[in-house]
Amino acid sequence: MSSAPRKPFSWKPRQVSDHRPALRMTASGRRWDVRLVGLISRNRFLVTHPKDDGKLVFIKEGECFDVANFDGVVLSAFESSVLRVVLGEAPGLELSLPPIEQRRRETVRRARRVTLNLPCSVRHGADADALRAGFTGDLSEQGAQVAIEHPLPAGVQRVDLSLRLVVSGTAQTLQLPAQIRSQADDPRPEVSATLLGLQFDEMEPTTRMTLALFVCERLLSEGDDVFGAIR
Repeated sequence: MSSAPRKPFSWKPRQVSDHRPALRMTASGRRWDVRLVGLISRNRFLVTHPKDDGKLVFIKEGECFDVANFDGVVLSAFESSVLRVVLGEAPGLELSLPPIEQRRRETVRRARRVTLNLPCSVRHGADADALRAGFTGDLSEQGAQVAIEHPLPAGVQRVDLSLRLVVSGTAQTLQLPAQIRSQADDPRPEVSATLLGLQFDEMEPTTRMTLALFVCERLLSEGDDVFGAIR
């Protein structure tokens, strides 16, 4: 009896339903993720109302929070207070925005990443079974996260990542040597995949320029300057 045909490996990154810039509010050991609605003035901005289990959190005017955002490279944080609680069909909070010199900034990554779901292949040797199909979940000039169906053999520390990118309207295939910095299961229980954190090795200048241009074009198309309106 013939077995059913095996389905090809497929993987998708976490879906984001709200693409407005994300901010994190913390107070007294609790934290909430909210979305930036807009800038009201140079010292005021509006965010969505925090929720716990789908219900609005009770917040009073005058309460203070630590507010932080991450734009893919830089983590920004500052202290803020609630100036007004907005109720109605679109509940939110009007928060104070301190001067730029009172905001803390820390560079967390060397390069901003773009989120995508791009087919790729990973090779860890010369044998026929050393080639794995996968998907690239995010990409920068310095590295990438790649999802493959099964873990790599123990001891593998380096791979070659093959990607086909469309840059300035032209499709190009890049071969990127990389070191494995992490290997872990996808944290979602319904997803069977191994996530590789890769750091690229030195590459040809033309390859690096192509990769940098792709990342730049992708960021521009997505409007990825998180919180840039008030930074």
